[in-house]
Amino acid sequence: MNLYYIQTILQGFNRTTSFLEDNFIGIPWSGLGNLELTPPEQWKEQLAKRYSLGETELTHTLATLHMFANLMQDGDYVLIRDEEWTYVGDIGDYYYDDSLGAEDELICHRRGITWLGRIPYAELNDKVQALWNTPSILVKFEHPVSEAQLDRALAVSAAAETSNTLTANVDEALIQAALQVLKEALESEEEVLRVRAATAILQYTKP
Repeated sequence: MNLYYIQTILQGFNRTTSFLEDNFIGIPWSGLGNLELTPPEQWKEQLAKRYSLGETELTHTLATLHMFANLMQDGDYVLIRDEEWTYVGDIGDYYYDDSLGAEDELICHRRGITWLGRIPYAELNDKVQALWNTPSILVKFEHPVSEAQLDRALAVSAAAETSNTLTANVDEALIQAALQVLKEALESEEEVLRVRAATAILQYTKP
């Protein structure tokens, strides 16, 4: 399994919301048509005809197309970033969607994504954060995926969001009522009940 990072600012538009809500990622150059129906050796010729690319940019574009259409595999991971959050997705198959047209501002080269969760950027390790410094639209994480430590970060993030959701759904009156029950339990004749009540109160007051 491999890990990739893809830019969300494409052709001057922020695609983050679309990627997240419609469960896909994509790259430009829609005018090339379905890459699965065009032999890779013809990509360079078609790029040269349709787009004004210098030799260096042409080389980078061909590498990006090859990575997106051929190197990425079903089950690989991808990262996108939206301000302070990083979203982690499980990559699906390549497909070409020209249902709205194939104009250059549209994203037709796509891969389906199952979004697994989000992680605060500050909680990513240095190796993953380094991906953000690349000028490329698409880049591969050049380390074993285990060194990204995404599973651990996703677990911590999910636990924190669940805790925040539960806290937000409990009103102050209910909390005070529960505390009153614990206070009364402190006066119980049963030692075990007193200890449990004291422990619960201390955990609640812990910052």
